[in-house]
Amino acid sequence: MRKIAILTLGLHPRALELVILRKKPDVCHVIAGEDGLRYVAVEHGYKISNHEVLKNAAKRVKAKLHIYKCDPFDPESIGDALGQILENLKPDDRVMINYSGGTQAMSLVLGSVAIVLSRIMPVQILYSTKTVRGEEKIYDHSEVLKELFHKLYEIVPGIMR
Repeated sequence: MRKIAILTLGLHPRALELVILRKKPDVCHVIAGEDGLRYVAVEHGYKISNHEVLKNAAKRVKAKLHIYKCDPFDPESIGDALGQILENLKPDDRVMINYSGGTQAMSLVLGSVAIVLSRIMPVQILYSTKTVRGEEKIYDHSEVLKELFHKLYEIVPGIMR
């Protein structure tokens, strides 16, 4: 059973780095735009590119790191990258999806897929934050989002009347 992390990167790697270091996945799949990978988040105290930050974090926990490049503002491009990841999942994988990084389009696509995927296999849906002062939090939104979407799904037929 593999522990898989699926993450999206915008311009700041802090939330992704936190999940990698704390959750210690066996495999990290990162969806990112070219600019996001090259960016050095100096404003957050980094001195190396986001790609190097993620490579170093994965190396520290002995995880394999896979990067999938996309247009971070195009849902179809993001979906294509995510599709490549989903094709390689196995039914017994323990999947963590962190929707806290990346563009809003990335979060929308990744969050939507997380909800759908959670209906067919166990999925942890995570949101992580780490402040410049070092305050760290990883929220597991799996159950609350499942319940929320179930409630909202029940409301939709009422709108159609």
